[in-house]
Amino acid sequence: MYVRVLGLAAVIAVSWLLIAMGSAGAERPAIGKPPPEGVVELVGVGGISHSLVDLKDGSLMLVGGGSYRLSTDGGLTWGESQSLGEGISGNGILRLQSGVLALTSGPRIWLSEDEGKTWRQGTDTFPQMLSGPYNFYDEMIQLKSGRLVYPYYASYSGRHPELLYEESSAYGTWRGQRMQIEGHGHLPEIYVTLISYSDDEGQNWTLSEGDWGKPNALMGWFDAEGLPTGYRGVTGCGEATVAETSDGRVLLFARPTVNRIVYSYSTDGGESWSAVLPTQLANSISPPRLRRIPQTGDLMCVWNQVSAEEIRRGYRRGRLSVAISKDSGATWQNFKTIEVSEGLRDIARIPPEYPVKLVRARDDVGQLPDGWAYFHYANVCFAGDKVYIMYSRGSALLGIAEQNLKKQEQVTRIYPLEWFYQ
Repeated sequence: MYVRVLGLAAVIAVSWLLIAMGSAGAERPAIGKPPPEGVVELVGVGGISHSLVDLKDGSLMLVGGGSYRLSTDGGLTWGESQSLGEGISGNGILRLQSGVLALTSGPRIWLSEDEGKTWRQGTDTFPQMLSGPYNFYDEMIQLKSGRLVYPYYASYSGRHPELLYEESSAYGTWRGQRMQIEGHGHLPEIYVTLISYSDDEGQNWTLSEGDWGKPNALMGWFDAEGLPTGYRGVTGCGEATVAETSDGRVLLFARPTVNRIVYSYSTDGGESWSAVLPTQLANSISPPRLRRIPQTGDLMCVWNQVSAEEIRRGYRRGRLSVAISKDSGATWQNFKTIEVSEGLRDIARIPPEYPVKLVRARDDVGQLPDGWAYFHYANVCFAGDKVYIMYSRGSALLGIAEQNLKKQEQVTRIYPLEWFYQ
């Protein structure tokens, strides 16, 4: 692991490491988009399955897995990794209205009354189901009412002799080597989102209920125009992220199996949900991250914004974008590109396309540029007037994006909040 810091006064040029993955001794080209002036980038600190919270003494606590780190300078430098305690792990951390810290990892929740020094298990009543629930990072939020809303998902896939993973994936050629670059969308799989909520800070949970006493499984059921007719069958809605809007609703964004982010909203604090529909935000089969900005009450979304043709060319996660909504998610503005792969244009906005349908890479996308890269699983945290965006960054040497997650670069960028409004 190494740390690279850029920004504040100037971008510091740092050489990339030599790694031996895919081809022995291959020199890795510079990938991605350098951070703008005034933005700090840390490589090797934070990333997928990490979250942070500001402590009462002014320091920051970063958690991920079974360990944590502390920073006393706003995240510019971090102390050594320390254990959260035997059997304790988390990928999300949230300060509750009572002042208690809540650490989440799937259905397990731990609570701390001493700023993370010790933890106790918060509940054993979280609803269970077949094959799940799953969480990649800190999806749990607390509403102004005090209610906790916790989305999670169940994922199912089919395995068949004529649809094997290696044979059904998309491939490209990088530096003369044939490389597997995409698997999702080439095999049968489905995601559904379920919602639990708690009115006693996580001691007891209620599962949002659908018809016939079954869990309210959120899934797409819309046609090529985005209308909820069911004429194109069921589409996925997984790895959801939720935020309370300024008009009092709860808005849910989720990973789709179509070329848009999909959404649903609740007007009763997560007990019932509107039909899942496509947004106007172009996307691939990739998870978005939706957050409410504490200082303004606006919404922020960070996601893989790509066109249908870019997906077909093998760039499903080749651009990482951010946008702001000032009207509870009805419209979006202030589009910006955070990261972009070589081979894609550095543009702010990709218009949504019709028909609304599955788009995947061609079986063979041809030659990939040296700087072909992907950026995904972003998380967003706020502390003071800073925005912390954490994500994973991979290159062709690591092959397919959904593999080798732990071998990808774990990146944290620290932005001034005002940058997103410029």
